[in-house]
Amino acid sequence: MALVLAVLAVTLLLAAPAIGNFGVAKAPGDAEPLLTLLRDARAEAVRGSAVVAVRLDPTSGMFRVDTTGVQGMGPYAAGTIDLGGATVFVTELERLQFLFQPSGASFSDSVAVRGPGGNTMVLVDPWTGVARAEAR
Repeated sequence: MALVLAVLAVTLLLAAPAIGNFGVAKAPGDAEPLLTLLRDARAEAVRGSAVVAVRLDPTSGMFRVDTTGVQGMGPYAAGTIDLGGATVFVTELERLQFLFQPSGASFSDSVAVRGPGGNTMVLVDPWTGVARAEAR
């Protein structure tokens, strides 16, 4: 009897993560470069106890990451997000801004990403700062 319960417990432990995401569609990968940038910026804000600002030009994909903390302020990184030829950011804003606090909280714009995988909305939770993509 104990063996049966042990096998059942192990089976439930292995199946629980899959059951928790049942019915949730995985967002298309077109937004993955932006999500990676936002996750890295949030991680740096928490790790360095700094305010991290990400500014992004949606037409060219150029971005700049600045930090402000107890050790001073200055540029942290800059570059261009390569979305691929058929993928574009869709927004009415001239510049997108994502501001991450040392607690991980965020004040951020949202942006749509239109690509071969469909339309995806990139959102950042204001309380946790976790970036996510939702298929639209």
